[in-house]
Amino acid sequence: MSDSPAGRAREAARRCEAAGLTPEADMLYRLAETLETQDRAAASASLARVLLASGHADAARPYALDGSDPVLVARLLFEDHDFGEARRLLDEARRRDPFDPRIASARGRLGFLEKRFDDAVGDLLEAALLKPDGLPDAADRRFLRAARALAPESIPGWKEAVAGARDRLAREAAERAPGVPWPDRSAELLRSLIRRSGLASEGILDRARRLAELPALRGLDEGALFWAAAAGDLRRLARGSILYRTGEPAGEISLVLQGTLSLVRTTPVGEQPMGVAETGDFIGEEALVGAARTSDARATGPATLLGFPAEAFSAEPERAGWLRHLRLRLARRLSRLDDLFRHFFPDEGRPGRETDGAGPGAADAAPELSLEDRARSLGSVGLSESDRFLFAVFADEKHYPAETALFREGDPGEALCVIARGRVRISRRISGGEEAFAILNPGEIFGEMALLDPGSGRSADALAHEDAVVLELSRERFDALEAADPEGCADLSLLLCRLAARRSVETAERLAQWRILAGPG
Repeated sequence: MSDSPAGRAREAARRCEAAGLTPEADMLYRLAETLETQDRAAASASLARVLLASGHADAARPYALDGSDPVLVARLLFEDHDFGEARRLLDEARRRDPFDPRIASARGRLGFLEKRFDDAVGDLLEAALLKPDGLPDAADRRFLRAARALAPESIPGWKEAVAGARDRLAREAAERAPGVPWPDRSAELLRSLIRRSGLASEGILDRARRLAELPALRGLDEGALFWAAAAGDLRRLARGSILYRTGEPAGEISLVLQGTLSLVRTTPVGEQPMGVAETGDFIGEEALVGAARTSDARATGPATLLGFPAEAFSAEPERAGWLRHLRLRLARRLSRLDDLFRHFFPDEGRPGRETDGAGPGAADAAPELSLEDRARSLGSVGLSESDRFLFAVFADEKHYPAETALFREGDPGEALCVIARGRVRISRRISGGEEAFAILNPGEIFGEMALLDPGSGRSADALAHEDAVVLELSRERFDALEAADPEGCADLSLLLCRLAARRSVETAERLAQWRILAGPG
């Protein structure tokens, strides 16, 4: 006997037939056929959703039609730009079921494509109110922001728009179920819209367009650009104007939209250049780690910037694209600081690759850490529990005897490292000696430039200060993880941004100290 509803109905029909209950048997056979048809349609619709999500619209088409799902069929019609038929299909579906959030969401996206922005906003808000949490999903939120930016004059304020969507649904519910209270989720929705995008939309579209025109921002989707345009504060600087000064508290990080800013640190023995920030660069990374400004930032000509509070770059999934861009630009900033720092040291003082000992294989006899121990060693890194276990699974475990070189300055960067046991010394060779920068303890990360800037070599030596166990996440594995799930890697991406910002602050301070040691000139 089948465990499916159709199978059970068919078995019951056979029993009725055997008992001479022909009318009942006929009714159950018809029910079984109906259930089988529904099962096939549900399976076809599920397969169509998978194919559409993976970008195979043509392959999804027959399954969407078999599934008789109006939303899926409408999505295919969107692809064909047959908006009239899509509108007819979705309007008919809404008349049958005005409380399906998928139908309301599809109608909203169709309205956006038709440039009926007022209708689009109303439908998208209805879709949010019909969900259990009363909030729009990430895609609908992007359409809401975009519609508001594209047609601010035809769309009421969020308060009025949300109230209108709520009242329409409440009236529809009252007609079908008089006396039944309608759940009002409008307050949560309104708070979400105000918190995420603000009530004002003036100038947002122009900013988003300017962001889209920056070559450095190619690859960011429209939603990410609208978010930045709405969340950032515009700054315009005249030639010679100061954005901030050394030692000031850092409350903001800025994206350079136009122009160039020079970064300079004044020391008792003269000025120390700290690099430049050009169009597409971020400036003011100290804000990410709560440090004071490490230099003066001066506009070399007219400049335009978009300023963000540090907390704007959170690990929310919709920020994943921006975190990746921020990570790359901070890597560029750190690499430039390292180049400036190298000017203090003669090239001949840097040795080539050395093993300085038996190498990582010498300690292979030591027992490997369990997955739990690996994840536990990452407890102070700042990752969520799921990310720690993910890192622990994909990272390679290496054992290094004391004084073994993990890598040397100039070596290709191949992996991000986390110390699970022991300690690691970060240093540089100068004039035949060793200048130690830091001794890192269990739970600390180093070698992050392998992920931040794959084209750069190692900026310093790393040696086992004592017997050490290190977890190494290769660049190839990280790239594969991020390509498969960029939103899921947002926590690690934010961590890398903060590491790059911290290293930049530390390197800038060392630059100033070495400038003083070098004396006037």
